[in-house]
Amino acid sequence: MAHTPYVAAALLALALAACDDNDPASTQTSPGNFPQIGAWNAAVAPVAPSTVRGTLAIQQLAGFRMTATMTITGTPNTTYQWRMYRDPCTSNTPAATNVSVTGLLLFSTAQSYPDIRTDASGTGTVTATVAGSLDSLTAYSTRIRPSQTSITWNGTNPIACGDLKRN
Repeated sequence: MAHTPYVAAALLALALAACDDNDPASTQTSPGNFPQIGAWNAAVAPVAPSTVRGTLAIQQLAGFRMTATMTITGTPNTTYQWRMYRDPCTSNTPAATNVSVTGLLLFSTAQSYPDIRTDASGTGTVTATVAGSLDSLTAYSTRIRPSQTSITWNGTNPIACGDLKRN
C-alpha cells in the first residue's frame, strides 16, 4: 500500500494530459468541408407544351447535406421555381401527409430551393445547399414550374420533370 500515492499521482497526471486539447472544437459551415459520399443527376425534360429543359447534378455530402446545381434552358429573362420530390415523374398526386408512403412529397423545405432566373439567352443556373440525404432505394424527381408568388407547391403539373438517378 506504500505505492498508492504514486499510483494516484500517475493516474492524475494521465487524466490531466488527456484533457490537454490541442485541437479545439470547430464548426463546419461550408459544404466544401464535408467529403462527398454520393452523386445523383437528372435530365429534366419538358412537359408538353412547355419547352423548358435542364439538368440537375447533386453531390451528396457527409453531414446530412447535399450541394445541388440546377441548370435550365427556357424563355429568356424568366424566373422559374424548382424542387425535388419523393416519387418519379410518372406520379402527379401529392402525398396526403408527411408520413404517407405514396404520393409526391417535397424533399427538404421550399426555402432550400432558390429561384432560377434565365439570362437573355434563356439559360440559368443556381446552386443550393439542401439539408438531407437521398435514399438509394427511393425514387425521386426534380420538377420545374414558372415562378409564383407562393413558394408552397405540391409538385403537381410541372412544366418540366426529371427522375433522379444515383451515379
